[in-house]
Amino acid sequence: MFKKLATITLVLLLVGLSFIFMGCEPEEEVVDPDVDPEEEVEPDPEEPEVDFPTETINVHVGWSEGGASDVISRALVHHMEEYLGETIIVTNTDGALGSIAGTRALGDPSGYTWMGGASVHGTWPPLGFSDHSWTDFYAFLGTFFPTTIYVRADQPYEDLDDLLEAIAENPGDYRYGSPGTGSNGHIFADLVLGAAGIEGVEHIPYDGGREANTYLERGEIDFISVTMGDVLDYVEAGELIPLANLYDQDIEAAGVEFPGIGHWYPDLEAHIGVCAHFGVYVPRDVDHDVLMKIYDAFEYAVQQDRYIEISVDDRGGVVDPLVGRPSDEFMAGLESARSHPLWEMEIAEYDPADFGIPTVEEMEWPPHDRAAEARDWPEELQDGMKE
Repeated sequence: MFKKLATITLVLLLVGLSFIFMGCEPEEEVVDPDVDPEEEVEPDPEEPEVDFPTETINVHVGWSEGGASDVISRALVHHMEEYLGETIIVTNTDGALGSIAGTRALGDPSGYTWMGGASVHGTWPPLGFSDHSWTDFYAFLGTFFPTTIYVRADQPYEDLDDLLEAIAENPGDYRYGSPGTGSNGHIFADLVLGAAGIEGVEHIPYDGGREANTYLERGEIDFISVTMGDVLDYVEAGELIPLANLYDQDIEAAGVEFPGIGHWYPDLEAHIGVCAHFGVYVPRDVDHDVLMKIYDAFEYAVQQDRYIEISVDDRGGVVDPLVGRPSDEFMAGLESARSHPLWEMEIAEYDPADFGIPTVEEMEWPPHDRAAEARDWPEELQDGMKE
């Protein structure tokens, strides 16, 4: 029921069919969740009914307006509000890579204060931003955003091999751009160059993937490594070509195939945690019955057409809902995949090993004592989304 939704073509086809059969503006199709918000359902004796919510819920998005964290969080929360029948107010509480917003949420275990945004909690301790980490939250992850290496369509590269072979001849002559030092794009490009045995390529950090593309267009850099959806409109216009995607399968978006990195370097698929998932985060000490109500709203929201359109069509993401152990495993994977490169780049203030964070290659479950001691997800959600 919750297979990965990554193909924009399917979304467009559904919209087109609605025009044909309706003959007017298409209405959003609402997919019924397991529990219909309009239907009175007898409570399960093992799951006592809880009167939640009875007041306004506050969501602190840890990043500024307009970015992926803000847009995806608001789209998700909109439908959760629709399901729960109570107002949810979203506030941008940016700063310190979301840790300020996370601290606000942790201060209220009642279930009425959440955090929204990217799943980077595991990097907070090594960066010195917070003593809190992903183990303090239940992460409801909705949309995943791969990282992609792009070149201009007028450059003489048809695939990743062409680019790497050219760079290998004169690596000192090549420069690439990313959304910033220590960003997902910076780490992914370094992983690819390292796997190819190439050193000496200059990295240029920019203020986001869009700005990096501006300098690629001007010919001042040779390729960019940015979040897939940052420049999806340029791909659709035929101006950019995706050479490799940090994902475990190929993705079709904007009518173009984004080849997974496994075609060249299968071992790099283990570093998928370099890329962020986006969703909402609830303190791990929230009441069980309240948590299950939040889950029902989340399950409903990620199935709605508009949420899928915003995530896939507008932003180039992959709708892949995660809760339970799969969510914890992803959060731990990002913690490892990002923290160690940040330390090696001298960006992190503290060695991840001091927090027991294993490298990607050393990863096993549980990854450290903090994960082993964290409160479990409810039994109903241990294995992930309900069938």
